[in-house]
Amino acid sequence: MRRFAREYLFQLIVGLTVTSTVACAAIINKYWSWPNAVVGGVLLLSGLLYLMERAGIGPSVKSRVRDWLDSSGYSIRSVSDNNEFHFMMTDSIGMQTHILQVKAGDSILIAAPKNIASPQQFAAYNSLTAEQRVAFWRGVRLELLKYGAQFSDLTLDGEGVTFSENVPVSRGLTGTEFLKRVLFVRTGTRLYWELMLALYDSSPSLQPAEDASVKT
Repeated sequence: MRRFAREYLFQLIVGLTVTSTVACAAIINKYWSWPNAVVGGVLLLSGLLYLMERAGIGPSVKSRVRDWLDSSGYSIRSVSDNNEFHFMMTDSIGMQTHILQVKAGDSILIAAPKNIASPQQFAAYNSLTAEQRVAFWRGVRLELLKYGAQFSDLTLDGEGVTFSENVPVSRGLTGTEFLKRVLFVRTGTRLYWELMLALYDSSPSLQPAEDASVKT
């Protein structure tokens, strides 16, 4: 919040400095009277703040996103890499969500990557017939498409499955809307975790393990 306030303060100081300079110059040169200077100064300041807001002068996208994430109550940490910014959100069940912007001006990517099956789920999947495997993936894909989730290739191994959402950057983007998009990706990921439990229903000979969740 201090970082956020400093950037707003910078915007206000710039606006006041320009406004007072113009108003004083107008009074000294007798272009404006004091009443006109007050009215003109208020209008000029409002216009300058609006233009700076539209031009992106003030709170940066990075600071706005970090402030919104901090308000979510989840554990948030910064990741040092070549992206413009990269934050990782981790909740109490270990689900990790990445929020990043590759370069300034790009959309913000919200991604829950590497949803890989547990050993027990691998065993259950390998016990299925070819027809059962096709039916299993058809059911998973249908449910995810109904939800509207964006996901990578459905696979149990390798990099697993990644769920993602791209959020366009605009000065009108609010914290409420942004956190809704984060929750949308996280809920889609959790839906996939729950759908994976169908592996046990398709393979009656295998009993569900204590931890049937997909690891991230």
